[in-house]
Amino acid sequence: MWNFIKYNLIGVVNTLITLMVVWVLYELLHWNLELSNFLGFVAGGVNSYIMNRRLNFKSHNKKRSEVMRFVIVFLCAYLVNLFVLESLKDALPSAGDFLSAGYLANILANVAYVVVSFALYRYFVFRKRN
Repeated sequence: MWNFIKYNLIGVVNTLITLMVVWVLYELLHWNLELSNFLGFVAGGVNSYIMNRRLNFKSHNKKRSEVMRFVIVFLCAYLVNLFVLESLKDALPSAGDFLSAGYLANILANVAYVVVSFALYRYFVFRKRN
């Protein structure tokens, strides 16, 4: 249970990094939503790997194979995120000038990402290996 709590605390930081990058790229610079979303996830993902490896799961596994597993999980969870994003971006109303429908869809897609990624990181990426 403590791992899940720490994962979510780290996840708050990752999500803030992701959402900040997406907001700057999409809302301020008017980049493509999918590209902004992907780059936000890359920024949050790098932070996620470092913080979860060191602070949460305290992994001593070989970095090379662990990074490979992390990237696989990251991409799978990102595909779930992208599916939710694409499903909702035209279905949701905007929340005024500050939050577009696309950005609100991005927030909900992040929730889906967190649920999928925790289980896969815990039981596939950072589990103890002999």
